[in-house]
Amino acid sequence: MNTANYYEVKVMKLRQIQTGIVLIGKLKFSELSVIHRLTERKESLIDPFSENSIKINHEDEEFQRRLRPNKLNKIAIYLEEQFLLYKKHKSLGLFPTSIIVAIDHDPYYHANELNEKFLNEKYFKGLSTTFINEDQTKLYIPKSHRIALIVDGQHRFYGLKRFYNSLKTSEDKQIIEDFEFPITFLIGFDIYQVGKVFATVNFTQKPVNRSLYYDIFGSVPDIERNDIKLAHDLALHLNNNDESPIQGMIKMLGTGYGLFSQSFFVEKMLMHFKEGGAWEGIYADYLDRGEQYKKLPEFMKEYLKAVEQAYNTPWPRKFEKEGELVYSPFRYDYILCKTTGLGAIFRLVKEIYPLVEDVAIDEMKDKIVSILSKISDKESANLFSKNGPYGEGGGEGLQYKLYRYLKNKLNLG
Repeated sequence: MNTANYYEVKVMKLRQIQTGIVLIGKLKFSELSVIHRLTERKESLIDPFSENSIKINHEDEEFQRRLRPNKLNKIAIYLEEQFLLYKKHKSLGLFPTSIIVAIDHDPYYHANELNEKFLNEKYFKGLSTTFINEDQTKLYIPKSHRIALIVDGQHRFYGLKRFYNSLKTSEDKQIIEDFEFPITFLIGFDIYQVGKVFATVNFTQKPVNRSLYYDIFGSVPDIERNDIKLAHDLALHLNNNDESPIQGMIKMLGTGYGLFSQSFFVEKMLMHFKEGGAWEGIYADYLDRGEQYKKLPEFMKEYLKAVEQAYNTPWPRKFEKEGELVYSPFRYDYILCKTTGLGAIFRLVKEIYPLVEDVAIDEMKDKIVSILSKISDKESANLFSKNGPYGEGGGEGLQYKLYRYLKNKLNLG
């Protein structure tokens, strides 16, 4: 076999409880520099309940958090210190834990049978196939750009890259080029599975943005329906749909403009899918491939339109920032559409939804307004003020206290 165009990596097969192939090996920094790629998850502009979804030019495999310059600097400084000690034979400059790399191409197990003509330079150009020998002890990775997706460990790699770029002499650079990373190779996993590996590793073993976690697990294909997917689809719809009164209010991925996070919204929707929740039956139908779930985005829009109409004074307004109209908590003097206020409002769904679920959609908002108007707009301005009785903090306890107050005041007990 002609391997001139390949990195030949000695590997061991790892058996746990996965269905895909997992191999353990190592790659030099210089090798990983050639073949790696990584992604950042971007805010989705898709409306899953609309036939006219906004088309965006994102890569499907975007699932990682953004690289943090501060973390990269710390790694680079650490490496610089250890490099100086290395020259004195005193260094402990180790990255002992594996970088997880996904090779998302089908492996050809009989590498020894490959046609020499197929592997020569003329036919190699653009080749993006990884091969494994029959006993799965050697992995052949083509020296083509961006074939290896770094699932976890991107800060270690780019921290080393930043340090490497700061070196002046070819001798010093050579030392770092030979720096070896232990690698866990994921072979033949689809991109959603890879995203789940990233989220699970980071969410259970180190701190990660909870909104990012829900975004990844909510992006599951429709064939694999679950509660997070349904809540995630509601978040996308309400944040992106032109008829939604909270369009642009949700901080998708937990960052950027908006008044409350994606994780907060998803968690408040999840409570209604559980046993005893407002939408327990709808969720069961959803899992059975039913269509009742399509009522939910319509109800949520009418419900929130009613809240906006009934409590218009504390309802937020957009302001212009860099030519764009956005929401910001720093320009909002109330809590109605922040975690405390909406935490209570979303809990009230359990009481209000049963009262209107059989009402025609064009009459639903007025019916809900009639319920909410037992608290006047003037009263709501005081109730939802930052200086009001519920203005300090945003924890679950305060949300529940406000919910209990609203429930009693609106005679929903």
